[in-house]
Amino acid sequence: KQWYQRRVAITAGGQLASDVSNMEEIGNLACSDAPKCFRQVKSAIQACSDANESFLDQTIAAAEAVYKRDFESQAKDFASGNQGSLLGDIATMAMNKFSSADDIRTFIEEQLTEGRKSDASAAAKQAGILAQGWCDSGCTSTTARFLEGIFGHMNGGGCNDASVFCGECQSRAASYFARNQLPCCVEKVVRKGIEAYDYVIANYSDALESYGAAVKGGLSVSGLAEAEAIRDRVVEEFSCVSEVYSANRPECV
Repeated sequence: KQWYQRRVAITAGGQLASDVSNMEEIGNLACSDAPKCFRQVKSAIQACSDANESFLDQTIAAAEAVYKRDFESQAKDFASGNQGSLLGDIATMAMNKFSSADDIRTFIEEQLTEGRKSDASAAAKQAGILAQGWCDSGCTSTTARFLEGIFGHMNGGGCNDASVFCGECQSRAASYFARNQLPCCVEKVVRKGIEAYDYVIANYSDALESYGAAVKGGLSVSGLAEAEAIRDRVVEEFSCVSEVYSANRPECV
């Protein structure tokens, strides 16, 4: 958290704008190599599964053994050392609920109804199509140029902390949008994201409320207060971002 605050509170030096080229390089590398890498890994896993029907169970058991040997004590120390905080409470709840790989597998199997499997499969397919379209259109570099422009424009005045958008940063962003249109390839992704969010809320609101109530019930008083403060801050900041976006949606074919 402290590293993040130091990182984002240096907008006056144009750090965000100067970092865009690094993100662009990573994004273009993902476009060129990620599909091939995925296919190679998938093929290797399939070959192992075909040769050994116990491959999956053995892999899970090996991963669990490594976790217990190398990381379990660290996780317990983190949870006990951060009691009363949001992350500490969540870590404690997770360790209490999932004490073995079988616990995790059972939980996942309980959640994966046929309807959810179908939705997940459809979502993965659409995400793949969207990612391919993004890469084919060169949207990574197009987006990079837009971000360099808007971050550079926002850098200055009273906008000196990138972790706070509402206020001066919002005003400077709005003035940039008044003269520069959001790339249509980005708009397409944004609209798909909104459609997906609306679908999840319409079809899974009861389940989400149930999960939320379960987490809330396991939080300490201080952990709950921290969670609610984060929620309120996110809602406020998102509202400011949404206001700028809604007022400046691009005209795309």
